Amino acid sequence: MPINGHQLARIMDGTVLDKCSTKADYENLIAQAKKYDLGQVAVGSECWVPFVAEGLKGTDTKIVTGCSSWHGGDPIEVKQYYAKKILELGAGEVENFLNYSYFKSGMYDEVVKDIAAVREAIGPNVIYKVLLETPLWTDEEIATMCELCIDGGADFVKTGTGTLGVTDIHTIEVMAKAVKGRAKIKASGGIRTIETVDAMLDLGVERFGVGLASGIKLIEAADNR
Repeated sequence: MPINGHQLARIMDGTVLDKCSTKADYENLIAQAKKYDLGQVAVGSECWVPFVAEGLKGTDTKIVTGCSSWHGGDPIEVKQYYAKKILELGAGEVENFLNYSYFKSGMYDEVVKDIAAVREAIGPNVIYKVLLETPLWTDEEIATMCELCIDGGADFVKTGTGTLGVTDIHTIEVMAKAVKGRAKIKASGGIRTIETVDAMLDLGVERFGVGLASGIKLIEAADNR
């Protein structure tokens, strides 16, 4: 049975990620999260987490934000501190960028150590996702990254931010084959049609990250098909 709009809203992260997003943008994020009963909202500028958390009081919408820079190369101690700090500020889930430099250097033990350090800092009960930025990598590299994320204790492997390219069906197939149900998959980046959502759900995707305006269109499309 095809997913309906509310079901999609509950597994969607409505995102506001632009570096120049304003207070009005975050006020709109709060309003739309309440209107559509979004399961999660992704806040790109962590300084706004307390504001969004206050605006979402009384709802069960979680705030998702990151504990590392987009290159993933922050010192482990910084990632650990930041992961704990954003939870204190009101975030409900933590995302971490895989250390791409370590990965490209073949330093896989260090990649796992980096991922596991954040897991240790936040404990076992906080949902923890690691971003791969899949457009940068070959299928084999993506599969290897998935294994490293599992070894490090990630709950989700996430395709990426969407800033480096669109997430396609083939990428999800590669990730699904690699994780074999040992971790969950979050798809993000250029997901614009309800048909794409349906196809990715069939492959095992459990969460979607979509820009707020595009996400609302998908929710409405799910209800109007």
